[in-house]
Amino acid sequence: MKTYQDFKKDEVIESKIDVTCIGAFDGLHRGHIELIKKTKEIDNNFQIVTFNEIPKIYFDNNLKPLLDKNNRNIIFNEYKPTNLIYLKFDEINEFSSDEFLKFLDINLNTNKIVVGKDFRFGKNRTGEVNNIINYFGENNVILLSDYLIENEKVSSTKIRKYLDNGNIKQANKFLGRKYELLGTVVEGLKMGSKLGFPTANIKLDHDLYLPKYGVYGITCIIDNKPYEGILNIGVTPTVSHNNKIKIETHIFDFDKNIYGENLVIQINQFIRDEIKFSSPEELVKQINIDISKVKNK
Repeated sequence: MKTYQDFKKDEVIESKIDVTCIGAFDGLHRGHIELIKKTKEIDNNFQIVTFNEIPKIYFDNNLKPLLDKNNRNIIFNEYKPTNLIYLKFDEINEFSSDEFLKFLDINLNTNKIVVGKDFRFGKNRTGEVNNIINYFGENNVILLSDYLIENEKVSSTKIRKYLDNGNIKQANKFLGRKYELLGTVVEGLKMGSKLGFPTANIKLDHDLYLPKYGVYGITCIIDNKPYEGILNIGVTPTVSHNNKIKIETHIFDFDKNIYGENLVIQINQFIRDEIKFSSPEELVKQINIDISKVKNK
């Protein structure tokens, strides 16, 4: 796979590509994967075209990605495209719909295009799939309909809503994998240890979308080995008063020093909302209940 980062509007792909798959691929959920699989079915000489910034996030700074670029690349590479191209969205967004189609044709050098039926492009999103068909010809444009699970359209917007509601199982079902947070273990206040539940405090490697505040059952990957545990996302109101968001995980049956280690946290299930307890003793009692729920799932 040849990866083009920040592909500029005046660059040109030299080799002929038989088919191009294009999309924002926000979160790379199951609908996106179907798009890529369909493209590969048509011809192994294919390229994936996406953007260095998710368009939705480009226009809304408060929105966070569901997946970092490194893991996007890993998933893309599983399907072995000839090229992986990241267009500079701030440049491409200035194209009219006609200019964008010419760019696909001349600069990206492709014969066929696979795209979702709701794809929009060009300045102010004026272009739609009928424009693509008119330019490239009906036989050279393959449109995919919405990907449905239980009669519900899979979309990144719905995945974020499920994360907001703590519906991890449905979010994972739509993604086709467990939602992950990646980070480095940093030193904390050791409040967990004082309560009898030592925690690894996580500094995230990437500013990803966080599920609702609360306690989760997780699988933690350390040195490629999985460990079960619980995760708290929130401001820990019982023991802290600074309202700073903390991500802390208590790993079951684990007592190694992992400061500075990189962790992958796979979120399996939502246990409960974060709440303020009347005393540390009440918090300890609840943590024991939380652990039992995860171990007896």
